[in-house]
Amino acid sequence: MEKSGSDIIRKFLEAGIELSVENAGLMDEMIVFLQAYCQKVNLTAIRDREGIIEKHLIDSVLPLTFMDLPGDSLCLDIGTGAGFPAVPMMILRRDLEFTLLDAQRKRTDYLTQLVDRLGLKAEIIHGRAEELGRQPRYKHRYDMVTARAVADPVTLLGYAGPLLKKGGVFIAMRGSRDEMNDEVKRGVFKHGFKLLKEIRYNIPSGDGRRLIVFLKQ
Repeated sequence: MEKSGSDIIRKFLEAGIELSVENAGLMDEMIVFLQAYCQKVNLTAIRDREGIIEKHLIDSVLPLTFMDLPGDSLCLDIGTGAGFPAVPMMILRRDLEFTLLDAQRKRTDYLTQLVDRLGLKAEIIHGRAEELGRQPRYKHRYDMVTARAVADPVTLLGYAGPLLKKGGVFIAMRGSRDEMNDEVKRGVFKHGFKLLKEIRYNIPSGDGRRLIVFLKQ
């Protein structure tokens, strides 16, 4: 029988990411807690261990390998759901300070328990991005805003704009079939962004992904 987390270390290596035993242990604990919680509350359709490792954990942290994010950056994850990509990112980068935002109370209740179990620090907010961006405390506060398969890019640009500092980045994590159409390009200009880079890649299962990084001007 494999040691706890050894399959996670192996899968991450397949994705080109070296994971410490400590971080693998935290991710293992996250999987066990998520699976148990989902028996009473529906948080994700992906519940098998291998699926969670590849399609949630690895998928969440691969964007960190494509960009140089300064230490102590303030980050916000819009529509964080069961904590993806924010919690795996926090495990790999303890220097990042995250706010986890979701409109469903069942998710924020779960996340409050999860980060406590893992010994992580995060601000967890039950609310909507469009409302948060109108609050003085959160306006132009963040260095990075992430959103993983949440809403359409134009809507997300409108949400992220008021929340980001000038020079901050909005990271849209999309499926491989999403395209940068004319509507998205108009949205980039309208909301004060410029397209910084667009990266296509695959997770170990072979599923395609697109990472789109926008710079707040």
